[in-house]
Amino acid sequence: MGRDLSKDQKHFNCSEEHEIEYVASLYAHSEKVKQLLKDKCKSKEIHYSTHAEVYALIEKELKYPLPH
Repeated sequence: MGRDLSKDQKHFNCSEEHEIEYVASLYAHSEKVKQLLKDKCKSKEIHYSTHAEVYALIEKELKYPLPH
């Protein structure tokens, strides 16, 4: 499954479980990604971040390349 590039500049919505599920599903280690996203949402670190910024955070924190 490829990512929807048109969504990259839209804001990531932490209150929507399907957004966390969608982004996590793009990675082979989806459970690690899901936990990272939940933790970053809880700490409000990624509130008001774009999807592109969330992908960059995953790459920085977990060393997983951006999904295509």
